[in-house]
Amino acid sequence: NICAALREQELVRAVDGGFALGPGLLRLAQSYLDAFDPVRSFREQVSRLGDREETLQLATMDGADVVYLAVHEGTVLMRLTSRAGARLPVTCTALGKAMLAGLDDSGVRELLAAREPFEARTPWSLTTLDALLAEVRDVRTAGHAVDDQEAAEGIVCVAAAVPGPAGGDRSFAVSSSLLKSQASPERVAELAALIKGVVRRMGGAA
Repeated sequence: NICAALREQELVRAVDGGFALGPGLLRLAQSYLDAFDPVRSFREQVSRLGDREETLQLATMDGADVVYLAVHEGTVLMRLTSRAGARLPVTCTALGKAMLAGLDDSGVRELLAAREPFEARTPWSLTTLDALLAEVRDVRTAGHAVDDQEAAEGIVCVAAAVPGPAGGDRSFAVSSSLLKSQASPERVAELAALIKGVVRRMGGAA
């Protein structure tokens, strides 16, 4: 009876030998995300940017993982691993480093010490806590993080954390990615400025 009721709402679908998850779960998940303040704020802010080539992503930190919450596609399509619900280690992503910068060094050590050596997704991934802490300290100074092919070969990602009330007790960050061949210092700085503007407005600043 329970499965029959779930099937009526398309939360499950009948398959040979039983049931599988149904398309109604997508609508349910989308309703949850739409009601989630940082997601709504992210969508409001990126919609004001107009047509731009950059794809922007919003993520949060769940333990030692980055979890993507929303993606705003730019006019130039890139093949990315980011999609709502996807997870990556905080240690190899600009998003992760941006959110880790909100912790002090002891907080970062407490969170990640048991995971060392970290997963190496590419030859450029950071695998030691000391190397990661050095980058996190730089993020605190610069106000943004850079992942230089650490999560995917050929891809550079720039991210900044959402300050203030949009984050509350939980960390959120916004990022964008570009090809390594296009990642000149000037282009990275331009992208960082764009992202900082978005997160500043999400946090309630003018």
